[in-house]
Amino acid sequence: MHNRQSYNSNPGAPHVGVTQQAQRPSGMPCPQCGGFIPVSMQQIITDSSILCPHCGLRLNINQQESRPAIDALKKFQQAQRDFDKRSKNF
Repeated sequence: MHNRQSYNSNPGAPHVGVTQQAQRPSGMPCPQCGGFIPVSMQQIITDSSILCPHCGLRLNINQQESRPAIDALKKFQQAQRDFDKRSKNF
C-alpha cells in the first residue's frame, strides 16, 4: 500500500487533503523534445491527434486500436459526473 503525502503550499491554511498528483495538469512528455504536452481525457476521447506545443510534433490517436481504453475513459468520466451530482446534494 502506498502512503500518499498531502501537499499544502500554505502551512497555516486548513488541510484539504489534495495530493500533489491531483494538482498537476494531465498530460505527457513529448517523445521528440521532452516538453510537457497537456492532454485532457476529453481530448483523448474526441480528438484524432494531439499537438506538442513546444516542437509541433503531431501524435495521432488511433481510435480503432484505442477503443478499449477510450471506452474505459468514457465510463470513468460518466462516473465522475455522477459522483459530482450526488456530492452537490449533501
